[in-house]
Amino acid sequence: MANCLICNNDTDRRRFGGRFFYCPDCDFHFANRGALPAVGGDAGYGADYYKRGSSPFDWMFRVFTVLEQGRIFAAVRGCRRVLDIGCGSGWMAERLQQQGAEAYGVDTSKAAIALAGEKVAPSQLRCGTLASARFDTGFFDAAVAVHVLEHVEDPAAFATEARRILKDGGILLLRIPNLASWEARLAGEQWYHFDYPFHVAHYSPRAVTRLLERCGFQDVRISFTVTEYRQTLLYSVLSAMRIPLPFWLKIVLLPLQVVFMPLACLLALLDNSGTIEVVARK
Repeated sequence: MANCLICNNDTDRRRFGGRFFYCPDCDFHFANRGALPAVGGDAGYGADYYKRGSSPFDWMFRVFTVLEQGRIFAAVRGCRRVLDIGCGSGWMAERLQQQGAEAYGVDTSKAAIALAGEKVAPSQLRCGTLASARFDTGFFDAAVAVHVLEHVEDPAAFATEARRILKDGGILLLRIPNLASWEARLAGEQWYHFDYPFHVAHYSPRAVTRLLERCGFQDVRISFTVTEYRQTLLYSVLSAMRIPLPFWLKIVLLPLQVVFMPLACLLALLDNSGTIEVVARK
């Protein structure tokens, strides 16, 4: 038995081999904390992770990343102070600065903060959680958290703190995996975004909407037309067929993305994309 981290109601339903509790009211899955293995250090997000770039295919990653994040920069354009939660190496904060914003960042990885300090003034960076950063109330016009919420063990506390540091009318923009998507249901625990034990919470559109509204946010809007992680649909199909996916096979399968991208776009139009973008206002 556990209390749902969104509505606080009791639930004894379990999924994924008992490693996650499920709240049917919120359509929310959250990790059984008693079963979580210990994850030390920077939890896989050390300097090597942020210094990727030696692969001959990494230029494609960089190009697509710039294209995919254009929606984010458009959403916060005109905002004076913007916080990048889970800022990583600081590339987004750097681009926000180029856009004219006063960019801040927070990340739990010391390696990430060290790299971000080469792009953004160290005085505008914090190493730790959003709560431990202790930003002033109403300090930011916008806060962005790209693939962060699924790592957070107490999402209500996270959302409440995000709301506190935003000005009235401020924007919170999230990107998260969509557990209600067809690709997630097809692949199950082999889903690319399942990533246990690093991802400790999984959301459907209903779950994230309920979380934000319960924490005081308004005008919650969800977009399914996020083009990032276009490979996950293909990976889910192969996982359902019990085909292993070593790195070399992923490279060989790159041309198949041309075939699967139209299908991924179709699923997005049907509100069924593997990743969703959520925008809410204080």
